[in-house]
Amino acid sequence: MPAAMVTGLIALVSLAAWSDVRTRRIPNSLTVTGAAAGLFLHIFYDGASGTVQSLAGAAFGLAIFLVFYIAGGMGAGDVKLFGAVGAFAGPQAMVVVFFFTALLGVIAAMALALWRGRLRETLARVGEMLIGMGRLRLDELRAAAASPDSLRLPYGAVIAGGTLFSLIVLR
Repeated sequence: MPAAMVTGLIALVSLAAWSDVRTRRIPNSLTVTGAAAGLFLHIFYDGASGTVQSLAGAAFGLAIFLVFYIAGGMGAGDVKLFGAVGAFAGPQAMVVVFFFTALLGVIAAMALALWRGRLRETLARVGEMLIGMGRLRLDELRAAAASPDSLRLPYGAVIAGGTLFSLIVLR
């Protein structure tokens, strides 16, 4: 990945993490601009094949987290951010980014639950969500995810960490 793309991707996820931690929101202006920058840079460096790679990466990123959004366990800003990351990374690298983001997300969620003294309750809620998924019952899944006393994690920061770690590994 050219230096300009790496720099743009680092700037995108850093700003998104800062915004999510500070305000619990990732603005559309950031995700849309990030996705457009990723697409533009792919077009600049790789022409038509870069366009396809960028659009496929964005679609892959959106599709992965859209399931969690529909289930009520993730905000729309997180989904759009992951799509913008995909516009920079392309579909192949998004597999690595997703792996490290998911791994970091599990670690961060368990750490938060431990810190708040709610590990047992959190694991029980995750179990309820998995049962709802297994039964293909969206209402059960949403009920478990949308509980008002659920712990909330600024997932934009987790996406940033997973993306940055992926950049190191993919180098």
